[in-house]
Amino acid sequence: MRTSILLGLFLSTAFASAQTTSQATVSDGSLRTHIEGIDIPPIANVPFSAKVVVTWDEPLIGGGTVSRKYYTLVARDSQGRVHRETRDFVPANSTAEPPLRSLTIIDPVSGTRTKCTQAAMNCTTTEYQPRMALTPEAGGALLVSTANVTRESLGNQTIDSLTAVGTRETRTTVAGTHGNDRLIISHTDFWYSPDLQMYLSVVRSNPQLGQLTLTVTDLVRGGPDHSWFDVPTGYEVSDRRSQ
Repeated sequence: MRTSILLGLFLSTAFASAQTTSQATVSDGSLRTHIEGIDIPPIANVPFSAKVVVTWDEPLIGGGTVSRKYYTLVARDSQGRVHRETRDFVPANSTAEPPLRSLTIIDPVSGTRTKCTQAAMNCTTTEYQPRMALTPEAGGALLVSTANVTRESLGNQTIDSLTAVGTRETRTTVAGTHGNDRLIISHTDFWYSPDLQMYLSVVRSNPQLGQLTLTVTDLVRGGPDHSWFDVPTGYEVSDRRSQ
């Protein structure tokens, strides 16, 4: 079975979202798993560049785990433009470079999103409307559908010289909710930077998926080079914005 994975956390709601995993089969019967990535809000006057390191320890049937890793490069300039990447996993003990799949440039000033695909060497520009930046919620209990979600404070810690506010989310899914024949309890630890208005670390522990860890490293404050927000040389660009 082949598996193609894009990993992380999407800020569609503040802490209330489930493990954002979807699965789809393709014509040859293989299974592809998609897990959304850490969001970087396109806010102005908070520029930086960094690396996001992702590791996944996936449980195997019969016991044991298989470990994978990759990293992506991210940046935001003083205008709020954002550069993000997606890459494929490599084995955790590999020294190989994680293959680049695509990069995305979000420009809140021009209202555009440009996604460039490495394999096809092409980019597509569409319209972009920024959403409201989200902040962590206080700990407490919240009932969402048939899953009981509780949150507790983990206090503060320093990550890359930035203060990060920690919250643990515990989600209890009763038997029979999604075809599961027993209770499922999962935990997610979020570490949020009020300064950058984004997460610096996310650790998800789930009995089905194992442990997913995302960590922002090599953080450099200040404006990144303008080339981060240029379409790569040799790529064909298709503009699909409505006129």
